[in-house]
Amino acid sequence: MRKPGVAVLAGVLVALVATVVPARATPARYGMERPFDVHTHPVTFGQAPAFTPDGKWVASHEDLGQGEQIYLTHLDGSARHCITCAQPAPNMVPQVRPQGDRILYHSWQGHSITLGAPGFGGLGSTVWVVKPDGSDPVNLTQTQEGEDDYHAYWSPDGNHLVWAHLNWNFVTDGGDGKWDVRVADYVPTPRPHLANMRVVRPANGHFYETQWWAPDGSGFLYTESSGNAMNLELYFCRLTAKGCAVTRLTDDPSWDEQAIFTPDGASVVFMSARGRPSLWNTWASTSWSAQLPADLDYLLTLPLFEAGFLQPVGAASTDLYQVEPGTRATRRLTHDGDDGWITPEFTWDPSGRLLLWTEQRYRDGPRVSLPLDAMAQARQLADFLQHPPPAPDQGAVDKGRPNALLEARTRIGTFR
Repeated sequence: MRKPGVAVLAGVLVALVATVVPARATPARYGMERPFDVHTHPVTFGQAPAFTPDGKWVASHEDLGQGEQIYLTHLDGSARHCITCAQPAPNMVPQVRPQGDRILYHSWQGHSITLGAPGFGGLGSTVWVVKPDGSDPVNLTQTQEGEDDYHAYWSPDGNHLVWAHLNWNFVTDGGDGKWDVRVADYVPTPRPHLANMRVVRPANGHFYETQWWAPDGSGFLYTESSGNAMNLELYFCRLTAKGCAVTRLTDDPSWDEQAIFTPDGASVVFMSARGRPSLWNTWASTSWSAQLPADLDYLLTLPLFEAGFLQPVGAASTDLYQVEPGTRATRRLTHDGDDGWITPEFTWDPSGRLLLWTEQRYRDGPRVSLPLDAMAQARQLADFLQHPPPAPDQGAVDKGRPNALLEARTRIGTFR
């Protein structure tokens, strides 16, 4: 009988060791099993903050006495300075180009018919870019009265933009009050402009809101009402020569919106109003159960959104969730909504370690949560009337955007 060779003996030894000492598994950096820790940042930024590519600055819109303008601020709140104050307000919802040479924002400049807020939806908003020092503002999307361009995002290579477009301009542009989704190439020279603009999601009467791109630049996340009236679900558009190859990521009657991939591209963090009683969720469940048609979503969005979110009685609150696109496995990351907070847009710092957002809520007293506890509500309202909050200090660095009824705070989340 032949004796086993050295190579065979080595292989047996390795196999035996492997059965005793299992190979160490490297967990996914943003996997669904990772705890997600949240703390309140000592500085309050405006809604929809965004980091510069070097991580040294945070861009956000603030009202510090000159209307809503775009500011750059260090994360610790120092060196805050305005970059759009030479232009008429409001200028809102900034996004910094990955190259760092331009900051995108949304503005009502040049329009007399306006509604809502530039960058968040309404009427009159177009997309602009400006240099970080505030010079050379350029209007990228020129629209007619009655139209709106909002929620614009840079592709990871900085060479493309995606945004949602609303068209109520029935006089000169055949508008019928419907949304579509647009993508264009960004051309930086000789002056910034857009080329090859194309509609990638059609004007079908559904509500659209565009979100962040995939880390590999293959497409972008977006919200669309579909299936039944005002059923807001989250989708991914993988760009193709014909438009979008669509993947649905959520399936819940509540409002799913605001979304960003984890930096590894394996999962998506999104905002949802699911899981808590509210006037919005009452409507959503009724529409879901009755399968009310979605044909008139373009007429329902504004009144239902205002009734469901922008008033203090039975308003919906939101939290962050995480979903895996392939399996749709979903988990809840935050519980701020339990205390009435509404989490809007959020962003990663360049290292992919910190998730940053600014949330708001109606103060205790004016805010009436569901299910109603009449006695507790009466006590909170009495305390609010006896001890009203102080007027915000217009010069405070950490002012944020609170007022007598609203309060705001900036939160930072990290995967442990």
